[in-house]
This record gives sequence, C-alpha cells and structure tokens, in this order.
Amino acid sequence: MASAIPGIVATLISAADYSATPYRLVYVSAADTVTRCANASLPAQRPIGILTDEVGAASGDPVSVQMGGIAKLEAGAAISAGAAVCTESDGKGVATTTAADFCVGIALEAASGDGVIFSVAMLPHTYTA
Repeated sequence: MASAIPGIVATLISAADYSATPYRLVYVSAADTVTRCANASLPAQRPIGILTDEVGAASGDPVSVQMGGIAKLEAGAAISAGAAVCTESDGKGVATTTAADFCVGIALEAASGDGVIFSVAMLPHTYTA
C-alpha cells in the first residue's frame, strides 16, 4: 500500500490543468511555475518533485509539490522494489537502467504496472550503471 511521509512540500504555480493527474513528476518551467515532466534525459526537465493530491484545477492555480521524504508516485510500467526511479513521457515514474538518467529516488515497494500508485523514497541522483 502506497504511503507518504512528506519532507519538504512547496506551493508553486501550475503551468496547466493537472487536477486529473496527481502523483506525477514536475519540473520548474518558469519562475515559481511547474510543468509535468516529459523525459528523464532532458537536463531542462529534471524533476524537482511530485504533485500531491492537492492539485489545482486550472493553469495558474497553486499546486503542492512534495520535494523530499517518502512520496506517492504513479507508475508508468511495472517497477520492482529497490529500483532507481525516473520519469517517462507523462510524468509517471518508471525504473531506469540508463546511465545519466536523472532519478528522483528509489522505489520502496513494487508497482505491478501502469497507473499503480507506489511509494518512493525521494533521493535525487543521476543513474550510473
């Protein structure tokens, strides 16, 4: 069962309507503004945190972004406990074995597939093989 123990939670501005997609990875796209991540290997899109369930209803609304601790994250594919987690094309978490991918943390539990909410220990790092 996914659980969260928030560390740092910041209130930032949403670049789009993310009300239907909490628990996704975001990056800073403008001053105090976050956009859902699209690629783990793009340096400009390094994730800074995960949207919590307190997501704004429109572009320009405030959103809560968890930046530390243990967070809930939506999986984009099956993930094993202990895997290094990065982002895929829709801000969901996926396991990586690709050198230089920017990871947000380590999966604390397995996720059986796409759309499953799982717990991740937020430990940002660059993956090395």
